[in-house]
Formats: sequence, structure tokens, C-alpha cells
Amino acid sequence: MTPFQIEVAQLFFSLSASRGFLLAGGAALAAQRLTVRPTRDLDLFTSPGHGVVSNARAALELAARQRGWAAEPVREGQDFVRLVIESNDDNVVVDLAVDAAPECPATMTIAGPTLDPTELAGRKVVALFDRAEARDFADVYALVARYGTDRLLDLAARTDPGFDTAIFADMLDSLARFVDDEVPVPTGEVETLRQFFNDWSRGLRQRT
Repeated sequence: MTPFQIEVAQLFFSLSASRGFLLAGGAALAAQRLTVRPTRDLDLFTSPGHGVVSNARAALELAARQRGWAAEPVREGQDFVRLVIESNDDNVVVDLAVDAAPECPATMTIAGPTLDPTELAGRKVVALFDRAEARDFADVYALVARYGTDRLLDLAARTDPGFDTAIFADMLDSLARFVDDEVPVPTGEVETLRQFFNDWSRGLRQRT
């Protein structure tokens, strides 16, 4: 996380309207030291009945402007708002949203309360299963070093009852649609990452 991202997150969690919200997504992975991939976003979510997106948005906009920052909504709905908060020399995209309630207590980090590491891991594998963006491959590759493939599959199945390893193997194969420069890992690691996901996909097919 950048210093400005940390500052914005800390500001948000200092507000009474942040009650019931947690940091999730790539920033939470970085705050938990689970990945080192840069991220542009702060994903701040609450569960139904625990926080109010509109109140949190209004409080954050006011607090940001009191610090001399610009705060502009770029997308909004009943349960989702995306803001761009900008200082003189940096900016961050902030998503405020309603999502499923966490199963585990929050973990405190330098940025504020975040999802438990195992829940972050499970949700990230489900993200790879659902959308398979280049950043999802990079994050799951980092998470394997801590949890191993079998544990990650178990966490994904707990997170999403519809998780299917045969479909997941197909999603792993979709890494081929990205060129090396699109995968956010050091250049020297891309070939190893590709081989890892090829091997994992093949292994899953042999088990089904």
C-alpha cells in the first residue's frame, strides 16, 4: 500500500460512519502482508444491517475535503459508491459496498480493520474462479506460498458453495490470454507462474 492509501484508510476508519466496515480486496492482502502487488483501490465493505454506504460516503467526502483533498464520485448506486480521492500529488479509488458478512473476526492492520487472512484467501480464489483477471493470478500465486493449493481450494469451497474444481481448471487455463507484461509480478517470475498454473490445472483434471 502507498502512504496515501494508508492515510485515506486510516482517515475513513477514524469516522463514526465507518462502523461495520472492513478493508478487503488487494489493499487488504497487502496490509496483511499476503501479497506485495501494487493496487489502486481501497475496497471498503459492510454487510447488511452493519453499516450504511450513503452515510460512510458522505462522512468520507467531508473529511477528505477538510484535509484539502478532492473527493469525486464516479459511480454510485444504492449499495455501492466509487469515489476518487485526490491530494496534490497522489490519488486513490475508494469503493464502498455491501457484501456478504464475514465469518471470522476482523484483523487489525496499519490501514485499519481488515478481513481475516483466511477469508481474504478464500475470496481471492473465488475471484479467480469468477473473473480470472491478471491480478487474481498474481495474488493466488502469492497465497499458495502461505496456504498451499489444497487449503486454498477448501477455503474457496467454504466461501462459495458453487465453487467447482473442473470449472476452476478451465479458468486457470485462461491465463494464456494475458501477455507477460499484463501479469503484475516481477518479469523474471512470469514463466514460473505460468508453469505453476499449467501444472495445477492439469493436476485438477487428473483428480476429476
